[in-house]
Amino acid sequence: QHIADVVPALLYGLADDVSVFFNAPIAASYKQNKDHSSGWEDLFVQLEYAFYTKSTSHFTDQATVVTTLTFPTGSTKKQPPTGFGSPSVFLGTTFNRTFTEWFGFTSYGVVLTTSDKKTKFGNQFLYQCGFGKNVLTIDHEWIVAWMLEVDGQYIEKNKIKSIIDPNSGGNAVYITPSLWVSSKQLVVQLGMGFPVVQHLFGQQHKNNYLLAANFGWTF
Repeated sequence: QHIADVVPALLYGLADDVSVFFNAPIAASYKQNKDHSSGWEDLFVQLEYAFYTKSTSHFTDQATVVTTLTFPTGSTKKQPPTGFGSPSVFLGTTFNRTFTEWFGFTSYGVVLTTSDKKTKFGNQFLYQCGFGKNVLTIDHEWIVAWMLEVDGQYIEKNKIKSIIDPNSGGNAVYITPSLWVSSKQLVVQLGMGFPVVQHLFGQQHKNNYLLAANFGWTF
């Protein structure tokens, strides 16, 4: 099996402490056993508000709250499915501390799904923490940093036509090292994650690894 996603996104700052994030995920290639699917996933719009910011001569702290509304533009009829088939809401919070060279972060959230025609995908509980260090500065413009993060996801079982699917849901935790390169305009991040916990309910394929790449351009 494999899952390959491409996620075009636009982040816009409404104010110094408020941002809006538009995302249009695309299932480039989903494959499970003999089933294969691709196409649009569920579009979503995210608002983030930095309710706490503190700066000293040694570090800067920031805490935010996040809310996201997801629209059912994907498909539940495709196998594997590319969407929830109904709207969903994400609620979360983040905290990060940034020193001159070191930085750390943590975040927590929940995806609350809704039902459509007596079918409901399980709610998702997300948790994350990590840290990193700036290791190189090039021409006072480029920053090179490494990052190590722990990403966890607990998913409740799905309900299909009001019947609980025993082969769905579970808990998975990944450790993901990555390399970050950025300037004032360009951001590039490459990482590879390895599962350290995979407690999946019923009979499900386990994941071996994940590859992630982020590319950002400021204009």
